[in-house]
Amino acid sequence: MATKNEELASGCFSRAMPDEPMFVLLARDPSAPSLVESWAHRRATEIGQGNRPESDKAQVGEAYALASKMRAWRANNDGTWRKGTTLFPELEDKT
Repeated sequence: MATKNEELASGCFSRAMPDEPMFVLLARDPSAPSLVESWAHRRATEIGQGNRPESDKAQVGEAYALASKMRAWRANNDGTWRKGTTLFPELEDKT
């Protein structure tokens, strides 16, 4: 759980199978932090029940930290993504 560049290089994107479905949450989504925290809580519960390995605790901690970073990013950048900036301007709808 990291930035886009970090995930592309060594995170879940780099480990995903070529045809494996994925779902991405961005910090700009107001629901993202609480959804990440919900996932972390569920994973922690599974660890506590013995259904997931203890080694997953590190990922749970990362998820809670990420939710906090998402909230901070949104507070510092609210609305900046609406200013017409895009990585692929050739794909923007010009109508």
